[in-house]
Amino acid sequence: MGRPIDQDDGIGVYTSQLLRNLLELDPDSRYVILLRTPRHRDDFAAYPNAETRVIPARAKLWWDQVTVARAARAVGADIVFNPKFSLPLLSFRPGIFVLHGSDWYVNPQNYTWWDNLYIRTMLPLYCRKAARLLSISDVALADTVRYAGIDGEKVTPSYAAAGDHFRRIDDRRALGEFAARHGLPERFILTVARAYHTGHGRVIEYPGGNNENLIRAYRRYRSAGGDLPLVVVGRDIDAYLRRRGFDDAALADVHFTGFVPNREIVYAYNLAEFFILCTLYESFPLPVAETLSCGCPAILPTTGGCRDLARDCARYVDPHNVEAIAAAIGEMARSEPLRRRLAACGLERAREFTWRRTAERTLQVFDAVAPR
Repeated sequence: MGRPIDQDDGIGVYTSQLLRNLLELDPDSRYVILLRTPRHRDDFAAYPNAETRVIPARAKLWWDQVTVARAARAVGADIVFNPKFSLPLLSFRPGIFVLHGSDWYVNPQNYTWWDNLYIRTMLPLYCRKAARLLSISDVALADTVRYAGIDGEKVTPSYAAAGDHFRRIDDRRALGEFAARHGLPERFILTVARAYHTGHGRVIEYPGGNNENLIRAYRRYRSAGGDLPLVVVGRDIDAYLRRRGFDDAALADVHFTGFVPNREIVYAYNLAEFFILCTLYESFPLPVAETLSCGCPAILPTTGGCRDLARDCARYVDPHNVEAIAAAIGEMARSEPLRRRLAACGLERAREFTWRRTAERTLQVFDAVAPR
């Protein structure tokens, strides 16, 4: 079920990277990749074991429940796999899907009432339907068992990783061209922000990005004498903050790049003095895996799975505490030894997570359901 690949977010990256590695590791199996739009129709043309079928559908629910079930029957699939969550409930083919988190249960205020109703109604049904499940992290597994009451014995953590292109870059020309293209200052703090829900036909704000507390903390840092600009990568974050009452004075020295493709954001991590993430809940935050892989020191929230991912290779802060966030920014900005230590530690920690290992764990679960 390749529909998630259309998302310009972490789940879209997860789907693309995982599929590529599955195709490389499992050349003797046939993979029929179903897409809802032709946007990524040619992404897997180089793999002889991949067949891509574009099957449009007006509604996502219809595509998941009817279109996929028909296609799976037509091709004689041994397994129906969804890199996101949901399975066709009326299909007799064994299904496997990935749990990407439980933010709906932990922070229901960040979602619309119909999203919360859908999750609480359908996720337990999908979990019972699934022959096996994968989880993007131990935190996602533990939270879903706790809140949704699923059988933890059916779930295997498979994790995720940064793409191979996330690494230390010494090419000053390439770095300079990226900085000039986006008008970046010479030295800066970097954050990757989100202000809207993905996967909706209409724009729905997502308060879980916690952008307001980050800007308030940044203003305190500047008022205390800090001089580093803040660079914010993300779609329409400026407009979101202004609708929330932040004016020119509140956003002074904050540079908004807009959306930056995943292939290019590696340059931002390499240029930044350090990275900060203040979101309220992340199961396996890909930006953290990416910043660690680039040797960019990080300030991360104590909530969710950030600590499981980064261990001792980051400075942690309560994302609800504006004063604590400001203090962490000031400490990181002043201490070059701290930045060097976290950068070296992060590079080492990032080596433990690769897409190949994620694909290997995924294939083990496939084999448990339908052995090769």
